[in-house]
Amino acid sequence: MAVGASQYAFGLFILPIEETFGWTRTEISASLSFAAVGGLTAPLLGRAMDRFGARPILLLSLAVFGTSFCLRPLMTELWHWYALSFLQFATFSGMTVLPAGRLIATWFPRTRGRMTGIAAAGNNVGGLVIPLAVAALLAAMSWSGASLAIGIATFAIGAAAMLVIRESPAPNAPGHALVSSPEHEAPASASTRELRDTLRSRTFGAVLAAITLGTFTYSAILPHALAHMVNRGMGDAAALSALGTIAAAGIGGKLLFGWVSDRFTARQAMIANLIGQALFAALLAVANNPALLAIAAPLYGLFMGGFGALYILVVQESFDMRHFGSVMGLMNLGTVLSFGIGPLIAGASYDMSGTYTPAFLIVCALFVAGAAALLVRART
Repeated sequence: MAVGASQYAFGLFILPIEETFGWTRTEISASLSFAAVGGLTAPLLGRAMDRFGARPILLLSLAVFGTSFCLRPLMTELWHWYALSFLQFATFSGMTVLPAGRLIATWFPRTRGRMTGIAAAGNNVGGLVIPLAVAALLAAMSWSGASLAIGIATFAIGAAAMLVIRESPAPNAPGHALVSSPEHEAPASASTRELRDTLRSRTFGAVLAAITLGTFTYSAILPHALAHMVNRGMGDAAALSALGTIAAAGIGGKLLFGWVSDRFTARQAMIANLIGQALFAALLAVANNPALLAIAAPLYGLFMGGFGALYILVVQESFDMRHFGSVMGLMNLGTVLSFGIGPLIAGASYDMSGTYTPAFLIVCALFVAGAAALLVRART
């Protein structure tokens, strides 16, 4: 729900909101910059998760996200759009990488690469289901009705999570993870020293650079992929179908790169992934006919999807799992840059040149820089 509604389906709301309020594409796309708020709050949520567990953070985050969509039918001014976008992204990491990373490492320590790939594929299931549902809702009612439906569905997911999610297996369960539970953390002073040493390491800097630059895929490319393909000559239905192939290929990408990280290392897999994203996002950017776009979309989706699993796995692999929430939260702090600047780059690219191609190519260069940082500096 988090990724499907915020990124895959975002492009479907652009035109009806533009027609309703008369806002420019840059003004509408600027709302995605509030995803940077999720980076600012992630360290707080991560630290809270280390202390209280993943379940309460997940439930709180779902409630805040759902509220932001339920209130959208009431907005009348641009600042309302921005305020609700702020609320939408404030607990974004608490719905995604934070609880997923801790819970999977705790429940499935021996196969966490494959299991993270399976769980993270939920992002792409959202990418398949949510745009189709939103498109159907927009055909039957207004954009405000579609927003309200997203909010109600999120609350339903929260109710299901409250019934199903458990923090960890029983201590004597087969394969029980050797991950400290929140109530058995190391003394505060020792924990603080360990975290400080982590932040000073070259590994932390390299992983932070790779994640920050890699997440431009979510802020500058994915939310605008639908509008880009339409702008490059695809019909609306064909572009929506191509967006679905990005999501479907992303499922395969998560499973593939999860398996690769178990067989090799998450760092090696991420280097290959970022290079692949750069190649196929560039193809998506320059493709000038529907047939070539239809080829480029799933190839980009394969690598884009894999990044969603590796994002978590490279942190699990590189740092002490006792501090996963804190470290993952600080990694998300780096996405303030990507989510703050990415939508503005995309919006400005369209308003100035009539196409998203320049923005996509800039992001491809950032992917290569992220791979280079991880290759050269990821040494302790």
